[in-house]
Amino acid sequence: MAFVHASDGGFNRERLVAALRASRCGTWRWDIANNVVEWDEALSDLYGIAHADAPKTAEAFFALVHPDDRERISQALQACFESGTEVEYDFRTIVSGETRWIYDRSQLTRAADGSPSHFTGACLDVTERKQIEEERNAALRQQELLMRELNHRVKNHLQMITGMIHLQSMRAKSDDTKAEFEKTIQRIHAIADLHALLYRGNDLGSVDIDAYLRELCDKLRNSVLPERGVGLICDAEPLRVSIDLALPLGLIVNELVINAAKYAFPENTSGSVIVALRNTGTDTLLSVSDDGQGLADGQTAPQGGGGRLVRGLAEQIGAEIRVVTGAGTTFEVRFDASLNL
Repeated sequence: MAFVHASDGGFNRERLVAALRASRCGTWRWDIANNVVEWDEALSDLYGIAHADAPKTAEAFFALVHPDDRERISQALQACFESGTEVEYDFRTIVSGETRWIYDRSQLTRAADGSPSHFTGACLDVTERKQIEEERNAALRQQELLMRELNHRVKNHLQMITGMIHLQSMRAKSDDTKAEFEKTIQRIHAIADLHALLYRGNDLGSVDIDAYLRELCDKLRNSVLPERGVGLICDAEPLRVSIDLALPLGLIVNELVINAAKYAFPENTSGSVIVALRNTGTDTLLSVSDDGQGLADGQTAPQGGGGRLVRGLAEQIGAEIRVVTGAGTTFEVRFDASLNL
């Protein structure tokens, strides 16, 4: 925007000043060598001061700037003096006790020898925009506090539930019953892991399923597999999905890994389980593979309560389950990752 000298007159000048006022804009010029500052009438209006009282020197201008912002503006101008031609910044100004936010974009003109000659600039009142940003940031901080409190309460409740289940498992006489209790605890841990991952992210409606599966596999590797001598590998491509899709997928992986550790490897045998996630182009494939002894004759899916849970979860997200047997067993779960359930 070209600077309009205070001495210019005529109809075009009046129209330009009127347009600047309507836009909450104004222009200025600073003769650096002589330290002379000139403002147009629109800029004086923007600051809320009489045009006759507009600053005439750089020091007078800086007196209007909020003390906390003066050093930042000085550094920006100094950097432009040394190597630049343009600079932009925003700052607070205080006039008659009223604080306003100003956005400034300036251009430096250099003399023939390259030394700084003068600055011309245009200012815009962005107070309303800053107020909206501050209100939004305050709301975000409040949301973060609420989420922190919610996360704390959920973790406490889940710990209480798992503690109660653990007490029940200690009273159980049957090994199978104890195993079912432990599987239930592991399912709760899978839910807790997803909740913790959501809390750490910025989007409460979706989650990086690859990160979730890696955390889940880390927990399974440390809690379920050590005593069985079975290794667990997670090879998941980056993928972001809705929370309502992530939870069923996590529970499916939890069930299939525990099932493989329990049934694919007879006592005193070792092996490995691989959890993989791939985008095929048309859909997404989640697989859990083991190099164990394979399924019993005629068996095509996990059995028992875990098997029913896997089939129910797959149906819930519209996924297809396929079992591949041979040197071990692979359960393939094919689904549409774009679904927002």
